[in-house]
Amino acid sequence: MSKRRPLPHAFVLLIFCALVGATTGQQSEKPLVFRDVDVFDGTRLIRGTTVLVRDGMVRAVGQDIEIPSGAEVIDGKGKTLLPGLVDAHVHLGVTQGEQFLRDALNFGVTTELEMWGSDASLALRNKVAAGVKDLADLRTAGTGITVPRGHPTQMGGPPVPTLGPGDDVQGFVDARIAEGGDYIKIIYEHAFPTLTKQQLEDVVAAAHRRNKLVVVHATTQRDARDAIAAGADGLAHIFADSTIAPDFAKFAGENKVFVIPTLSVLEAITETPAKPWWEQTKLSPFISPAMRSMLERKFPPGFGKNIKLANAEAAVLALRRAGVCILAGTDAPAPGLAHGLSLHRELELLVRSGLSPVEALAAATSETAHAFGLRDRGRIAAGKRADLVLVNGDATVDIKATRDIVGVWKSGSRVSRYQ
Repeated sequence: MSKRRPLPHAFVLLIFCALVGATTGQQSEKPLVFRDVDVFDGTRLIRGTTVLVRDGMVRAVGQDIEIPSGAEVIDGKGKTLLPGLVDAHVHLGVTQGEQFLRDALNFGVTTELEMWGSDASLALRNKVAAGVKDLADLRTAGTGITVPRGHPTQMGGPPVPTLGPGDDVQGFVDARIAEGGDYIKIIYEHAFPTLTKQQLEDVVAAAHRRNKLVVVHATTQRDARDAIAAGADGLAHIFADSTIAPDFAKFAGENKVFVIPTLSVLEAITETPAKPWWEQTKLSPFISPAMRSMLERKFPPGFGKNIKLANAEAAVLALRRAGVCILAGTDAPAPGLAHGLSLHRELELLVRSGLSPVEALAAATSETAHAFGLRDRGRIAAGKRADLVLVNGDATVDIKATRDIVGVWKSGSRVSRYQ
């Protein structure tokens, strides 16, 4: 029997260092403490409190928290600590996804929900999940469900599978799930060929049989009503083609649907402000030339000629009064919008539509996390991810305070914001 040769001394030292590193590597950076800070915990404001973060998680929130030795302590006086913001409606495309997620994080959006994706975004989601720190977290619908020549096939890009007449709906939905989508996105858009009402109902039922959330793109009141009647969990836009019918809000509330109004994209379609809203000292230094180019892009002349932003804003107010869950989303990077930055405008437009600043903040944090089953985020509470945004002022009184960012943390690690 051959004898084992002794390991060289240098190799033994290497193994020892690796073992020590593996052990100590499980311990995160030093604890982080926000002291004397006003905390919007996802539902309410807690004045002048302390938040302890360790190992990427919020460990305690309260008045009488012992500050660990060696902790990094941030004075929060005059500031508000928010949960990391969530944009409930974005797209990444196939070439700029990483930059979009970096831009989002730069403006305090720590999670983005993509409403039509690709293999590239599925791969990017997995990359971020593996521990990449400088990109916002990502969930994606993957390839959405549309019909031959349906929206968005007219926009070009790689060919996508489509649901034809007589196709096996359950098999088609199962194939989308097998590709890795986190939820199902349906395009129901009568400006183009689209699903029949029966197909719409069948797709929703097929997804629900697999316990998948269903979000429907609908841009008219008629289509929105059809989507709700078919059992959709959420609407990806609010209609602006007509004034809201007297019974619509009650109908939506009774069916417990959530709505992502994307008011910011409707504004970009219908209005040209005299002065761009983002031209202010708290924002403009952080806007890259590429982002500025996106913000300055316009929709084609005549696009959306039958829609009015006032219709959408009135619908949001009626839905809120009926108890419908409103979520904050932008549809970035549509013309006039940029990842991360535009969510701050969406919050302002939600408040302009009748939500209180607290309700708007919840729409971008706890409400979206709850609607999409993201149980580890959206709140500042013990046991939640330390995805955090610190801003000057009181964002529960003045929603524009979200733009005055002091710092952003993802899983307890401070983000190096670039200018």
